[in-house]
Amino acid sequence: MNTGETGGAPPPASGGSLFVRHWLPVILYVGLIFGVSSIPGRDIPTLFPNSDKLEHLTEYALFGLLLGRAFRFTVGGGRGKFWSLATVLLGGFVGGMDELYQRFTPGRSSDIRDWAMDVTAVTLAVLFTQYIRLRPGRRRRDHATAAASEKGTP
Repeated sequence: MNTGETGGAPPPASGGSLFVRHWLPVILYVGLIFGVSSIPGRDIPTLFPNSDKLEHLTEYALFGLLLGRAFRFTVGGGRGKFWSLATVLLGGFVGGMDELYQRFTPGRSSDIRDWAMDVTAVTLAVLFTQYIRLRPGRRRRDHATAAASEKGTP
């Protein structure tokens, strides 16, 4: 018998492993956000009027998913209200810093509506993950109820 086995359960993750797995993608994505914000305004194609709002929505929804995942799996999944609020606050802060940074990029400007779209996108991502997080429990209960009723019928 191998005493190192834990009955199929993965070994507990170390602090460094948790950081790399959950926070490194967040940090790299923030670098990507600021890298894209460094592109001068004249080099950015415009698909249609206000297409930048859709870009902000997409960009920060993904950021909200990554950030929420990092908080949930490192701070603790049971503290949903805490990590949800922390995700929105930190996402809004990064969005604000991004808008401030763009003010100093040639051909770019800072817009409060872009920041509002960033905060909205992160908030929608948090609401989506909370819905998904809570929804599987209902499906398991519904499935267990259905299985119990099937056993009771001949």
